[in-house]
Amino acid sequence: MNGMSSPDATGHTRLSNATAMTGATAMTGATAMTGATAMTGATPTVPRVVKPLPAYARTLSLLCLVAFPAWSLIGFLTRDRWGQWAFQLSQARVIVAAIAVLAFLPIVWSAFSRLVIDLIRCIKSSPSGKHAPEAHPGTAFLGVVAALVVFGLVGMAAWDLGGQAALDWRDGPVTREGVTCTAMNPEERDDGPFVHIELTDTEGIVRAYDLRQYELDRHAEKGTPLYNTIVEACQAPGTQIGISIYDRTGIIVDAWKK
Repeated sequence: MNGMSSPDATGHTRLSNATAMTGATAMTGATAMTGATAMTGATPTVPRVVKPLPAYARTLSLLCLVAFPAWSLIGFLTRDRWGQWAFQLSQARVIVAAIAVLAFLPIVWSAFSRLVIDLIRCIKSSPSGKHAPEAHPGTAFLGVVAALVVFGLVGMAAWDLGGQAALDWRDGPVTREGVTCTAMNPEERDDGPFVHIELTDTEGIVRAYDLRQYELDRHAEKGTPLYNTIVEACQAPGTQIGISIYDRTGIIVDAWKK
């Protein structure tokens, strides 16, 4: 019928195949929502403002729950000034000092992050309202300076407390021969009786030690060779002994009669 309508047997006009809805009249991909009309990633992302409170909380947690208790425990255990145990405790102090330094890194990172965010906000404003209306890079810069100053002071204190012990661990003990005891004086102090001992080597270097009286008595009862050798040298002036010592911390780990 070439696409034209024709009456059927009942006289009604029927639609031929040519006038039926074809693929040309159907909704095509051209009318569908395309990637051009869809939401794209052109919307600029908004940087987050770094909040310093979590960094402070982490730092205080490490200091209060780890560093300070560990340091106090080591101080309680450090009854001996001589021997390998005393040196091992000094190495434990190095670890605690390192933890104290690392505990301040989140604060430094937070200060630097805040400075970067404020600089970005000065260059490119954000309409999302997720940030404060004004950026203050000058204040953030002062925060960075303050964080670095505190970090530096903590690092210097940690080095003063544990740096020498770390270097002694690296270099090991040295041997000194011809050491004499030039002083052994009892002293009464507020926290109990002490004994002040001075050892002088052949180069004239004097090392002073303040030991608690009960510490000497305890090792005398145990018969500790290290303590007995030094005490006997002090009781007999002019006696020369040899010692194995960590030069920087002055911890003596062995002693023998020459």
